[in-house]
Amino acid sequence: MATMSAYPTHRMFLLVFLLLPVFSAGVNMPDKTHVKTWVEQLSRSIEDFEKNLPFTTIGKTFDNKTEGVEKVDGMALIQEMAEKVAQMLENKTEALKRAVTVAESAAANHNFTKDITESNLVNYYKSKDPSYNDLSSILTPNEKFRQSVNTTVSSVHIPVEIYEKDPDILNALMWSHELDKVFTENYEDDKEILWQYFGSQTGFMRSFPASLWKMTDDVDLYDVRRRPWYTQGSSSPKDMLILIDTSGSVVGQSLQLMIVAVKSILDTLGENDFVQIVKFSNKAETVGCMQGFVQANYRNKKYLSSVVDNLEANNMANISKGLEYAFNQFDAFENSTEAGVGAHCNKMIMLLTDGGTDNGDEVFKRRNFNRPLQDRVRVFTYAVGQNPNPTKDIAWMACANRGRFSEIPAMGAIRARVQDYLSHLVSDRLEITSGDDYLLYRIFTDPREYVPVLSRPAALQDIKELKWGNIYNDSLGLGMVVTVTLPVYNRAPSGSNQTILGVMGIDVTTEQMKHFSPAWKLGPSGYTFAINTNGYVIFHPRLKIHNEIEDTPNLDFLDIESENDKKEQLRQDMIDGKSKEEEITTFVSSQDGNHVLEETRKYFYTPIGNTSFSLGLALPRYQNYVMKLTDFTEAKAKEMINLLREQDTAKLLAPWKYYKSSSVTQNQNSSVVVEDLIAALENNYSQTPDNFNTEEMRQLYVDMKVSKSTFSMVKDLMALKMYRPRSDDLHTLFYSSDGNDTGTTNTTAVFLATYGGLTTVYPKHEAVVMESYRDPWQSAYFRRALHYDQNFMFHAPYTLGPLDNETTPTVMVTHAVIGSKLQSTPSAVVGMVVTHDFLVEHMNEISATSGSSSVNSCKDVDSAVCFLVDDGAFVVAANHPDYKQQIGRFLGHVDAGLMSQLYGDVYLRVEEVDYQATCINWGNQTSAASLGFRIPSVNLLFEILTFNWWNSIWTWTMVNLNVYSWFSSPPTVTAFTNEPKEYICSKKKAQYYFNPNFKEDTNGIIYPCDENCTRDYVARRVPKSNLLFVVISSTCPDCYESANSKNLIQEPVEMQIADQDVCNQTARYRRNPAKCYDFDDRETNPGCGGPISTPVSVLLVVIATVLTLALARLS
Repeated sequence: MATMSAYPTHRMFLLVFLLLPVFSAGVNMPDKTHVKTWVEQLSRSIEDFEKNLPFTTIGKTFDNKTEGVEKVDGMALIQEMAEKVAQMLENKTEALKRAVTVAESAAANHNFTKDITESNLVNYYKSKDPSYNDLSSILTPNEKFRQSVNTTVSSVHIPVEIYEKDPDILNALMWSHELDKVFTENYEDDKEILWQYFGSQTGFMRSFPASLWKMTDDVDLYDVRRRPWYTQGSSSPKDMLILIDTSGSVVGQSLQLMIVAVKSILDTLGENDFVQIVKFSNKAETVGCMQGFVQANYRNKKYLSSVVDNLEANNMANISKGLEYAFNQFDAFENSTEAGVGAHCNKMIMLLTDGGTDNGDEVFKRRNFNRPLQDRVRVFTYAVGQNPNPTKDIAWMACANRGRFSEIPAMGAIRARVQDYLSHLVSDRLEITSGDDYLLYRIFTDPREYVPVLSRPAALQDIKELKWGNIYNDSLGLGMVVTVTLPVYNRAPSGSNQTILGVMGIDVTTEQMKHFSPAWKLGPSGYTFAINTNGYVIFHPRLKIHNEIEDTPNLDFLDIESENDKKEQLRQDMIDGKSKEEEITTFVSSQDGNHVLEETRKYFYTPIGNTSFSLGLALPRYQNYVMKLTDFTEAKAKEMINLLREQDTAKLLAPWKYYKSSSVTQNQNSSVVVEDLIAALENNYSQTPDNFNTEEMRQLYVDMKVSKSTFSMVKDLMALKMYRPRSDDLHTLFYSSDGNDTGTTNTTAVFLATYGGLTTVYPKHEAVVMESYRDPWQSAYFRRALHYDQNFMFHAPYTLGPLDNETTPTVMVTHAVIGSKLQSTPSAVVGMVVTHDFLVEHMNEISATSGSSSVNSCKDVDSAVCFLVDDGAFVVAANHPDYKQQIGRFLGHVDAGLMSQLYGDVYLRVEEVDYQATCINWGNQTSAASLGFRIPSVNLLFEILTFNWWNSIWTWTMVNLNVYSWFSSPPTVTAFTNEPKEYICSKKKAQYYFNPNFKEDTNGIIYPCDENCTRDYVARRVPKSNLLFVVISSTCPDCYESANSKNLIQEPVEMQIADQDVCNQTARYRRNPAKCYDFDDRETNPGCGGPISTPVSVLLVVIATVLTLALARLS
């Protein structure tokens, strides 16, 4: 500091003056006036594009080919669709009722046979064993089911943990075989019916038609009783509190078993259920940050499943304190006025502990027994692990509170090298399950049928209530489905009239519902959607289908659409079953997710009769009218064949079903679709003309006629080779200005994309440029052009990273074609693909010839950087060679400092969370837990409640743990893989758009990297386009700023659970099912304390011991 103060002042000023040109890039930069002149000239040039893209003339041609327009009546359309969907669903429910009647009759008339074997079963086919009864030989390919099936018989799936030779299983299989006849009759009466199935309470699933099971993982973890449609169909909704003992005595294996059990219980809960998890030792507290009961939807269950992994065991157990806390939670919950919270039906506590002498009697007397019987909380108790603690008091709790007691001992897994060594020693009552080089031995007693306690009241009252589930991914390959269910009760004279035998279900795909959508009148951006009484989406165009991923998130309507007050009210009205029409201003994402626009849309909605669904329809502002089209005749068919075969232009067709019997699929390219249509017209039209009189064919014929005349004009224009005599004239679009006939073209392709799915491209060899956009309705450029129908739209193909040096950037320029008859009706989009160099040359020339010699122009690349940026902040053109490979990238990645200045002034952004994104788990972890911990997670809720089953496992476990462990106790690796695996995750992203309050231009100074270097910039909107022109001084040396450093998020980034703010969410409006069946005074509670198990044969125990010792030696 002393040295600087001694430096002569006049020399310091001289040094600063000399260095200023070096460190300041602001000298000779254009000001707002210069940039305004440049942009006005650029805008005039853009308007002149119509000379080469004659959209007005094309619109008039469409007018001449049609018979006027027809108004789109949104309310009439949605009501008509609702009626058709309701009728289709009613057909399925009538079939379901017939199947239930047959099932109950068959079960009632069946005589239980204790000595039954598989050989007694008729037409018994195992879905997972194609060789059993030669199932594979009777299957034939079926397009409707997307696999090979047999439509005369059913096949059976049995979970991996179920002993399939058990008499209870075999008897149920015998009587349920009679379902094949009614299944077949239903199929013949309704050719649109899909999977019909019966899920048995014993664990098997009989599905029709017969098919092979599709494995979704290395181990088949499917259990019908854990499916949402089954749990919802078998009982009324639940408010469940899971109470976990985390005292010091449960440390180790018992605690791990509890965690697995809790996750399995969570799996059984559906969207109409509410859940809370509480842990206790010497005090009690809620697990995780969710205070109180929360809806058991996908995200909440995923969070709760993750937090129970962190449970630790310590301190002494005080069950009474845990129960006191639990009842306090129920009291607070029941007294809450928060809308949408609570099932308000079955109330239950699930207590998991290792036993003890505290039965909570005093707590129950004060908090439960003093309630009216119908309002009491049910209590289910589980004694977990091998601790010698007494369980009598735990069992009493369940019996005294209308619940059930069960024991969950540990399961043992042992390692073997040679399976054949022991197979001949194993009787029918000792099952061997192999996987990799492990064998899991289980000793089975005859398991008793478990009666779901919660189903008793409905069974006693013979309630047959149709229930529609939420969507899920069909395990048999049909995509997203909803299931309608009815319970099947035991009506045998000798049986209990409070027993449920299982649940009958029929699938309806969301595609079957969407089939009735009036898509043609809705246009490319209009759509229909449906939600249920929880506000969750049944179908919606933004709903993603992940065929290879089992998890299906519950997506709320407001998770999938932009949320605002009017949308919330619309959602509530739909849940309440109202029919209304609303105009709502909302943000709408582009098809590729990179852009967003704000527009006013019309929404129409009405309920679907006899279901829990409500149907909605959304129309963009431009879709008020559609063209009237004449019938498709034989003469038009012959003419269309000739038009399709013309060779002067390329004709790309969207992969649509232009005729009713078409087999075209979405992944087929345009040439296949064209050839398919030509062949159909030539070979089939005369026999089946009605097959072709579709809206698509009528529109396509008009489109092809207009396209033919359009490209006669375009080819004439391209032959002119217009040169640029003066700087203010239109730049040559089709050829460069080098004056040579062989000069490079500035326009690589001209195209016309129509409502009928036709994209015509000239020259023909450039068709590959548009192949990825062959479906105009699904292309972002097409929809965006229709919305901004008065503007030329510039679009550079999006890229996340820089382009490679071999790629020559191109830019698509488009404009909507609007008819003028009576009303403005969109009919097509015309466009061209131009080279990036053309735009840069034009930008450079305008700035150089329209400015002052003392001002840097875009030609001065070392001093000024010029950008053309689109409405989503993506770079369309840049004058500097270093930026050529950045075309199509988000400006924040190209020049973070500049984008940071523009954000909030020129650009605003919409931030959203994609709850249905996919992430990749690279699978580099292994687990050393016992294999037994993996297997019981499949269906613990049901298997752990059957004491006989667990008692038999306990017998083997004691041998395994106390004998085998003396000799060898290596860790058992249960799962490992290096293969990447996709899973559902949440990702946050941002979409930018022009600030509607932005005037015309802006300017400023940037101070990058906190250095003594400044950058001046000026930005101005380009009229009649979606472009922003920006000129900025060159970058400062040795200074790089990333988008992240400026918080300029754009592309999706995975969010961790904590980031999703799941614990601060406010419950949304919902409506509970109309009726609740949680009490009947005739209900009894047999076997609540666990049945006395059948003694396990001493011989089997000895065999198990010998096997263990032998395998220990082999290891």
